[in-house]
Amino acid sequence: MPAKSDPRDDSGGSEYFYRRSLSVRELLPAIGVAVAAGVAAFYIARIMKQRTPLAPELVASRRNKRRQLKHGG
Repeated sequence: MPAKSDPRDDSGGSEYFYRRSLSVRELLPAIGVAVAAGVAAFYIARIMKQRTPLAPELVASRRNKRRQLKHGG
């Protein structure tokens, strides 16, 4: 059985579609989704930065070590 050829190679009788320019009104939904995704990502990053550590005693000991190194202790 011969291998099938790529259907994209069949140019005879196929329709041609061109990409038209979109107006601002048509782009608004995509812009809205992009802005919402950016705000959500910022919010999640902010929450992750401000959250309480799972092991606060480890974080406190790291801070104390850093302070001692900074002040030459």
